[in-house]
Amino acid sequence: MERDMVFLPRTRDEHATRTGALLHEMHELMEETPIYTAVSMIVQQLGGWPMYLIQNLTGHNNHEKQPEGKGVGKKNGNGSVNHFLPSSPLYEKKDEHLILLSDLGLAITASVLTYVGKTYGFTNLLVWYILPYLWVNHWLVAITYLQHTDPSLPHYTGDAWNFARGAAATIDREFGFIGRNLLHGIVETHVLHHYVSTIPFYHADEATEAIKPIMGQHYRADVEGGSIGFLKAMWKSARWCQWVEPLPGTTGEESKVLFFRNRNGLGVPPAKLSPKAGKRAMVEDDSE
Repeated sequence: MERDMVFLPRTRDEHATRTGALLHEMHELMEETPIYTAVSMIVQQLGGWPMYLIQNLTGHNNHEKQPEGKGVGKKNGNGSVNHFLPSSPLYEKKDEHLILLSDLGLAITASVLTYVGKTYGFTNLLVWYILPYLWVNHWLVAITYLQHTDPSLPHYTGDAWNFARGAAATIDREFGFIGRNLLHGIVETHVLHHYVSTIPFYHADEATEAIKPIMGQHYRADVEGGSIGFLKAMWKSARWCQWVEPLPGTTGEESKVLFFRNRNGLGVPPAKLSPKAGKRAMVEDDSE
């Protein structure tokens, strides 16, 4: 929960803040409408990648722990944790010049695109560049989202986390011909990637089969339905995976392992808390 770089799930506290509810009311909230879920998915698919780059949306927010001190006073959402700023706590000082070079490349690209738009028309630019760019963004977000979001996946608090646990908290899926031939198995062999990212894609299937008996029940895969099953999994994850919390009745080390819950009546219901445990989770904005 303190280390994930993208699609870090909300806790019960954070989800209650978002909905304006009391913690002990979370199991009583009305179901989220399918239309709301669909709109949220569209916003995520179109704007998720740019917002991640600009605001570190869905990334961890523990930048104070950056070993070089670059994260002091910096939080997601205020522009200070930005993938384009050399001063961002996402980068070490030794890499800051590389970020500047990347920014220069982006500026040159933006200048060329502006010239193309003025010369050939911005409608042509929209059709031949911007829409394909958004299409690529959609698949980038979808693949990353489904690699790290599933009702079966555990998440760990900082003191319960270790590399082996964290690496196993992902899932392989099946994307049919596209996944196997055009995307080089990135969807189908992602669990392996978490453990050994240097294995080339043409050995990934073989290596995945080798780690399955070692991981045992900790290896997870959802391969039913091919490409259609992949798209169905997006809807299922959006409906099932809204926040994470411990299993009911757990204490000690077990209470530091968190699973997805939702207010849609799907899967294991959220834990019921007494009003005394459910202090108001609304956070007032001092600027209002």
